[in-house]
Amino acid sequence: MKLSWLLLAIGLLSISIACHADEGDSKLGAGLVNPGYHEKPDWFKQSFLDLQEDVEAAAGEGKRLLLYFHQDGCPYCAKLLNENFSLRSTVERIQQGFHVVAINMWGDRAVTDLQGNATTEKAIASKLKVMYTPTLLFLDEQGRDEVFRTEAFLKTFHTHAAIDYVLQEKYRTQPSFQHYVQERAEHLETQGIKVDLMK
Repeated sequence: MKLSWLLLAIGLLSISIACHADEGDSKLGAGLVNPGYHEKPDWFKQSFLDLQEDVEAAAGEGKRLLLYFHQDGCPYCAKLLNENFSLRSTVERIQQGFHVVAINMWGDRAVTDLQGNATTEKAIASKLKVMYTPTLLFLDEQGRDEVFRTEAFLKTFHTHAAIDYVLQEKYRTQPSFQHYVQERAEHLETQGIKVDLMK
């Protein structure tokens, strides 16, 4: 009997310690942000998440909407932001043809979707079948159709290729992005430019 009570007491103590640890880990950081939050670049568009308005604003400048899906604590999101999206060559390419809007894959902020319906960040991520982060989802000029997406951290060469693939509408004639990347690398090498596809 004493052994049963002792085991019960140990079990309750363990639960209490675990709950306290979880509570400590979930505290908001400075600026009331979640643990693992990564600051987005200043050149991302400040959006009220009315995606129809965002499409119109981009179209007004002859650009398209690019949705960046992320989540707090995602190491590859941090890598994308700190490595690729901090390079001038990448930023200039993106700003040439896109407005970028960030959406938290698990977020609860209100969103007006591309059809004008009220929803949330996590609901639109689910609707658009976003399963991994970082995901870059490229829309057509009208915001009606997705023309391309990347679903992982890409090295710089591949990131530039993805941007140009959409900007130059190469997807219309070459539906395989991997083939496009290979052709791009081969073309550069004929010009004496060595390409390392692992960088």
